[in-house]
Amino acid sequence: MRKHWLILFIIMVVAVSGCTSPDSNSENQTKRFSGNNISFEYPSSWVTANSLANETVAAVGDPASVDSSGLAQVSVVIQSRELEGNLYDMYRDNYDTLFTNSSYRRVSETNTTIGGYQAIENVYLVLDGVQKKQRAIWIQNNRRVYVILCTAPADRFDAERKNFDLIVNSLRFI
Repeated sequence: MRKHWLILFIIMVVAVSGCTSPDSNSENQTKRFSGNNISFEYPSSWVTANSLANETVAAVGDPASVDSSGLAQVSVVIQSRELEGNLYDMYRDNYDTLFTNSSYRRVSETNTTIGGYQAIENVYLVLDGVQKKQRAIWIQNNRRVYVILCTAPADRFDAERKNFDLIVNSLRFI
């Protein structure tokens, strides 16, 4: 089971059919995802996506970031699984293993609050192929653990922060 969580860089298959072109005011417009016991807002220029990652409950991506293989390079994937023990032990077990791999380098780690819930945030670089930066936020709701994984090429990550923050800060459990 832990292997499922070790693969935190997600291969996204983005279905871009039905996308509309953004209008001049699209920067302030959002769409709402609601399903699988969660809801959140995301940029209107983004689309819902299919994730190949296990235990995914939602995925959205920027169709403008799709590479030549059809994968979104800028995305947010939310995964959920049953709590095993406690949140901090699950988190620690995952990253103790992940960071033994030299392809992953921790940038920062902090405790935070998201929507009134205590959370743990880990930002790290993935140095395999195209260098990516990922922000993983772990939140417990009842007996479920949710991981919000924000991914972008390292050189675009800061520019995408407002989009990532929109999703993370609007997350609600329903």
